[in-house]
Amino acid sequence: MKKSDTLLRHWRMLREIPRYPRRIGTPEILERLLAAGFDATLRTVQRDLIKLSASLPLLGDDSKPQGWSWQADAPQLDLPALEPHTALVFHLAEQYLQALLPASTLSYLAPWFRTASGVLDCQGKALANWRNKVRVLAPGQPQLPPEIKPAVQQVITQGLLLEKRVDLRYRPRDAMEVRQYEASLQGLVVRDHVSYLVCTLRDYSDVKQLVVSRIQSAELLEKPARALPGFDLDDYIARGEFGMPLHGQGVIELVLDVQRQAANAFIERPLAVDQRVEDVDEKTVRLTVRVPDTLELRRWLLGFGPLAVVRSPAGLRDGLKAMIGQMLGNYGLG
Repeated sequence: MKKSDTLLRHWRMLREIPRYPRRIGTPEILERLLAAGFDATLRTVQRDLIKLSASLPLLGDDSKPQGWSWQADAPQLDLPALEPHTALVFHLAEQYLQALLPASTLSYLAPWFRTASGVLDCQGKALANWRNKVRVLAPGQPQLPPEIKPAVQQVITQGLLLEKRVDLRYRPRDAMEVRQYEASLQGLVVRDHVSYLVCTLRDYSDVKQLVVSRIQSAELLEKPARALPGFDLDDYIARGEFGMPLHGQGVIELVLDVQRQAANAFIERPLAVDQRVEDVDEKTVRLTVRVPDTLELRRWLLGFGPLAVVRSPAGLRDGLKAMIGQMLGNYGLG
């Protein structure tokens, strides 16, 4: 049975329209309405959108067929309305993500953040003031995320969603010239404030990581992205590909003696689900855990300073001794 209720049809149409600068053409809107069981024609869609744009922040372009978008700063239209406690969650998410994501990415969430602030402003004094009493601090030394060009961010998003290749102008690290790459995007990973594209280049199968902030420009191509049979982003990460693995090293069994006052670093946030923590004496505990041998692991271990000693494996212990020796030499103490 065809659905003919005007209100339901209008609501469905509004849900299909993206926010500027993205757009959707009227034929595609009609196609989605028909697929959802609504009785409509192209003329009906065009007439409805013109009528709705008189009272809602909608933009129609001059293309043929015409394309439609929500205005970039349009309030988020949600039914049912955002609950106050949900608005608080959005407020906390905004604080937390500001330290992790570039502004171009956060801009996609700005309508929800603005809506949440409006909801909180309309509440009683206690709930509205709650925002001033909670803060989210990122771990480690505070750093600003690198700047990503909004146009680049948009093309990357489209490439991932549509599984299309993208043409990139990229400046590799320590390189003066900009290079051109045709990339098939396999995933996007945000790590330590930095966004990475996991991709293959041209028709090669080896997986590369490109820092998104180093992309000077990007263009979406009509060619389908190269699929990697069996590739799984979670498995790729679990193999330590983002942990700067040391050449020839894999997973090791780390045995670490730590003074008790520093042990919360891995008791409250375990390194692995199967790690073991045992008492050595009144002042010391021993951590035993299997982890990838990476530069990050060594930096984490050095962060304990004199409060921890690696017992095994011998290769890791010797590597840390060499690093500490070099540090002493740098300070004129070697």
